Amino acid sequence: MNILEKLKAIGLNFEKLKTISFLKISLNIDKSTHIEGSTVTINPEKLTGRQRHELRGIIRGEALDSAGVILDDDEATTVEEVVDSLPSIHEIADKLKPLIPASDVPLLNACLYLRLKFDRGESVDPLKAQIMRVYGTRGGNFANLCSAGYLETWFLPLYEDLLRANPDNPFEAKAKFVSLYKTILNELPWTEFVSAGTAAAKVTAHIVEKMNRNTANGVRYLNIHGLGERNVVKIFGLIPELERLTGAEAVQIDKDRSRIFVRLEIRRQIAN
Repeated sequence: MNILEKLKAIGLNFEKLKTISFLKISLNIDKSTHIEGSTVTINPEKLTGRQRHELRGIIRGEALDSAGVILDDDEATTVEEVVDSLPSIHEIADKLKPLIPASDVPLLNACLYLRLKFDRGESVDPLKAQIMRVYGTRGGNFANLCSAGYLETWFLPLYEDLLRANPDNPFEAKAKFVSLYKTILNELPWTEFVSAGTAAAKVTAHIVEKMNRNTANGVRYLNIHGLGERNVVKIFGLIPELERLTGAEAVQIDKDRSRIFVRLEIRRQIAN
């Protein structure tokens, strides 16, 4: 069922349209829908409660999927732009799609598309904000993990390790992977993405808490990422205090003016 058929099923029928290039959600019109060319604008305030509920489900299911794109007003992306980008993200997507819950596949596509835009040097803040509006905190976590390359460097190697550990039971390997995947996506236990607007003291407290929790669970490292010049200066300046408070060492520091990566690692057991 394509996007037009889904909208028709909830009582929004656009008989003259064969396709939708843009679908916008806006409160700036005085009727429920407005059509201009192949652009459809919907005012949810003019819909029934049932229609609003079902429209929300359509948005969540179609967000940046190859079947169509649902984005907020003034931040819409053409379906063609996403479809044209799909070949460059298919390789990693095709490997992960069989492993993650089906409901997360549109999120995967959205985050891979976000990473593609970031790698091109394009602004991704509006797109990331949309992903978080649709998928919440875990959507933001997925976007961060994807942008940092963890899909290829951590998730897929994790699955391969589980397959080697369960050579006669691939179902068990996948079940363990999904369990770990959900925990990581919901809690992001081994990576800290520092927001530019967060005070240094709060960043320090959160990293120390997470590092201590990781250590208690047998994970003896934490990766810290930051974007933007202010973040680079802030995170780099916190390293001595973080080492003192956690007993970890900054075993890797990669930075330039706009990006920083720090790996804190406990190489030996700290005596009480």
